[in-house]
Amino acid sequence: MKAKIYLYINIFLHFNKYPLVTAKVSDYLIFKQCFEIIKQREHLTEKGLLNLIGLKSSLNWGLSDSLKEAFPNVALVNRPEYKFNFIPDPFWVAGFTSGDGSFHLNIKNSLTNISHRVSLRFSINLNIRDAEVLEGLVHYFKTLNLPSTEDKVKLNQESKYVYKSNNTVSLAITKISELNELIIPFFEIYSVQGLKSLDFSDFKKVARMIVAKEHLTVEGLNRILEIKLNMNKHREW
Repeated sequence: MKAKIYLYINIFLHFNKYPLVTAKVSDYLIFKQCFEIIKQREHLTEKGLLNLIGLKSSLNWGLSDSLKEAFPNVALVNRPEYKFNFIPDPFWVAGFTSGDGSFHLNIKNSLTNISHRVSLRFSINLNIRDAEVLEGLVHYFKTLNLPSTEDKVKLNQESKYVYKSNNTVSLAITKISELNELIIPFFEIYSVQGLKSLDFSDFKKVARMIVAKEHLTVEGLNRILEIKLNMNKHREW
């Protein structure tokens, strides 16, 4: 038990030093309250257990149907207020993309001839409550000046890249010049981690091939098709 408490304390120290940026910070604050109840062993009392269930009502997906049925009169807890402030630094962007970003390759048959249309998309999909985060991220990229580029690459208005639906919001950058001159150079400097780094490497290869118009050749297209078969969810662990 002491080892677990020590572990959680270190987790809290980390996120106190490096605060969460998205609406997940509200879940984190509730999580800390739950930890304190358990740490003090108050969850072993009826009052403490009810407090814990009340907190869980606003944590992540809330209470399950079975808990609602078992505790119909529990006092629900409001989520802590969340407000997006700013993108802290490029390392945060790289870490965030490692978790929630996607480097996607799409190949479609042309409607006019037997050729194929090859396109790339850098995207991040979140809950609608984090729309400001994605708009802030586009603004961050928009004002970024990378040492590997001669001129600052300017994106258009943030709204052009952010798409909202009922419950979700998506950032999508698809223009090959913006991908080659901004997104790819950025992640070459500030690397994504895990298997997604391999997706980025393949994404970069295809982007270079598109600029060189290799995707218009049979050999180039076959190479791109081979790359696609091993990207994203198709990649072997």
